[in-house]
Amino acid sequence: MGKRKQSSSDEDGERRKKKKDKEMKKKKKKEVDKKRKKKDEKRKKKKDEKKKKTSKKVRKADSSSSGSSSSETEDGKVAVDVSEEAEGKVQQCPKHSLLLPPPEEGIMRFEFSAEEKGPLGLSFSGGFPPLILAVLPGSHASTKGMPAMHEVHAINGLALVLQNGAAVMKGLKSRPVTVDVRPQGWRPMAKIKELERQREREDAEKRLVLEEESKRREQVSQEQRERDERELAAKLERQERERGEYAEAQLRAREALREQLEREDSWNRKLNMEPVPFRKAADELMAAEYGSSVNMEGGKRLPLRLLTRRKEVAWLWAGEVQELIGGGIPDGVDSWS
Repeated sequence: MGKRKQSSSDEDGERRKKKKDKEMKKKKKKEVDKKRKKKDEKRKKKKDEKKKKTSKKVRKADSSSSGSSSSETEDGKVAVDVSEEAEGKVQQCPKHSLLLPPPEEGIMRFEFSAEEKGPLGLSFSGGFPPLILAVLPGSHASTKGMPAMHEVHAINGLALVLQNGAAVMKGLKSRPVTVDVRPQGWRPMAKIKELERQREREDAEKRLVLEEESKRREQVSQEQRERDERELAAKLERQERERGEYAEAQLRAREALREQLEREDSWNRKLNMEPVPFRKAADELMAAEYGSSVNMEGGKRLPLRLLTRRKEVAWLWAGEVQELIGGGIPDGVDSWS
């Protein structure tokens, strides 16, 4: 039972919320409708006032006119005059070219007075800025000497820009009118001077960059030349030093060889001073094989110096200690070991 009571109370609360939401929506709709009605009423009042003003102007025009075919045509003329006056106020064109400032350098100005009525005799391109494609012979433009293949620069002092191009071109139908034309690719002097200054700045920057680059290259080449000169000087000095060291080493080697030969000669001279039998016995003893017997003449004793007559078996030769036979390697078969 408790659950049923809670569910019924929840449903009642939801219904009340829905009713409140509907009532709020209805109130909002009523307020919006009231605001719309007020706006519509204001618009209607403004329209009625405008209609009253235009009707008064039409009545004045009817009273001043000398006669017309119908009132409808007069109403149309008055409406056209009003629109033309409004456009003139918006453009604010000068009434005569004397009020215009002189044209810029390179701009050609052509003036057409109020007496020169009718078309000017020009055909324009469809792009922007309008290009004079042709000038009809015998027209007002041809009598003034207006050139073909030139762009329209300004009409009645109003510059021909993309935003107001259509409105300014309508000024060709009015008289008097002043038309300024320019050759294709024309630029104002201020723009040309600015471009020249910019070009000069760029040229100056390029020159600075080139000068810095040339200085850097000269510095690098100078450093490379100095490095090469230092390396060459070091190489020559090293070669000269090595040449001197080699020459000194050769001198020392020759001196050592000469001293050694002198010692050997003196040693051999000392040995040759011994008796011939002793020398012969020493030679046979040194040439004999191991374990063989040698017959010695004149005795069994020999001086030890005679046993050094051969360098390969001597332990002392010319005052220098020699390496013993066998290179100091012990022999396992030797009985002395």
